[in-house]
Amino acid sequence: TPPAPPAVKLDGPYDEARGTRLIENLRAELAAEKAKRQAAPGDDVKAQIDALAAELAQTRAAALEASKKAAIAEAKVPAHLTGYVTGSTAEEIAASAAKVAADFAAGQPPAEDPLPGLPRPALTPGRAPNDATPAFDPVATARAARGY
Repeated sequence: TPPAPPAVKLDGPYDEARGTRLIENLRAELAAEKAKRQAAPGDDVKAQIDALAAELAQTRAAALEASKKAAIAEAKVPAHLTGYVTGSTAEEIAASAAKVAADFAAGQPPAEDPLPGLPRPALTPGRAPNDATPAFDPVATARAARGY
C-alpha cells in the first residue's frame, strides 16, 4: 500500500472558490509545461546551430575581406582598381590582385624617376639639349613658302 499523503495545513477555513482557482492555476501550469515538453525536442538546438552558422559566415566574410586587403596591398593595386579584384578564396584573391596589377601596370608611369626632383629635358630629334632656338624670321619664312 502506498504511504498516506501528508496532512495539509490550511491557513484558515476551507474556501471553495479559492480552492477552485488554485486547481485551475495548477492545471494551466501543468498544460504549459506539457506543451513545452511536447514541442520538437531539437528546436532549441536548431536555433543554436542557425546562430552559429550565421556567426561562422560572418567570420569567414571578415577573413576574406582582410585577405583581399592584404593581397591588394601586396600586389600594389591602385585604389581605383580594387573593385576588379575578385575571388572566393585567399588564393583566388591573391591571383586576381596580381593579374589586375600586371594588366594595368603598362598604363602607369615608371616607378623610378631617373632624375627625381629635376626637370626633364625636352628632347627633339637632330638637336642637342643646349642648342639655342633659332630666332623666328617672318620674311625668311614667307620666302621659303613662296619658293624664292
